[in-house]
Amino acid sequence: MNANEHHPLALDDPRFTLVDGRTRPEFMLVGGMKCGSTSFARYLSAHPQVKLSGPKEPHYWSWHRFPARYQDFFVNESPLSNPGPGQYISGEFSTSSLIHPLVPRRVQANLPGLRIIVLLRNPVDRAYSHFAMSKRAGREKECSFDEIARREMDEVPELLAAHERGFLNPDGDSKSCYLTVDGRPIRVAKHAQGWPEQKLRDDLDLRDYYFQSYVFRSLYYDQLHRWLRLFPRQQLMIIQSEHFFENSADTMNDAAEFLGLEPFDFDKADQLQRSWDAGAKNARKMPQDYPAMIDATRKILSDFFKPYNLQLYRLIDEDYGWR
Repeated sequence: MNANEHHPLALDDPRFTLVDGRTRPEFMLVGGMKCGSTSFARYLSAHPQVKLSGPKEPHYWSWHRFPARYQDFFVNESPLSNPGPGQYISGEFSTSSLIHPLVPRRVQANLPGLRIIVLLRNPVDRAYSHFAMSKRAGREKECSFDEIARREMDEVPELLAAHERGFLNPDGDSKSCYLTVDGRPIRVAKHAQGWPEQKLRDDLDLRDYYFQSYVFRSLYYDQLHRWLRLFPRQQLMIIQSEHFFENSADTMNDAAEFLGLEPFDFDKADQLQRSWDAGAKNARKMPQDYPAMIDATRKILSDFFKPYNLQLYRLIDEDYGWR
């Protein structure tokens, strides 16, 4: 299929239809969360051919934020694949776009030639980093990471099945992403003593679940295979986060080539003044330190993620060696 042709699963949802004659993105970094997207965005914004404005994560395609202003965040009405001197490209970095089942269908209907960047970090480390962020923000006051992870592992099968049904729903009804096979709201445990249940009744409930989903959000095969069913592999750049953390400049050089940009010395990127601030105070800084994970919890999660990681490796034809 030609990159500018629509896939049969493309979803023409009028709420997400882009307006002709207005600007649109050349690229999107779609995730994952806590995988280095802020540092990546800050590096990329230093390239002289990249112009970024608006929020780093508009979450337009998932939660329909900024419906009137979204297209004001970009620079070209007709996206450029190989900008020349004096030409610019733009994009966005919403990490909810990787996990939400309907985003690739909505994007495909509007931006079939889009270049898509994905950062993937060891799922055990990603899950724990996500929990540590929530803990620092005061959102996890009663339950330990070990307790939450064990609970969430039990919830995974039903949620995976619902997300696949939602992805394939002919009408693109987002409710099908969080309903059981017989149409009842899926129940998940609140992170509180006694584990009271809560129903996923609407998109706001799903958004809140994603925001504190540590295990489920680390199941990359489920997320990435949806994008690869709608977009050809050559339109996706999939980056192992650990490689990016250790070889930032080399990774960014590869990203610049993927985006059709002119060569740039990213080794000096952190010394440059930027017109757009992605939010990181130091593009070279490794993820923030926090107490080490319990060894037994790491072992349980490593074993849990192993079959999902193997699915991912087969999908992308690369073994990241995550343990």
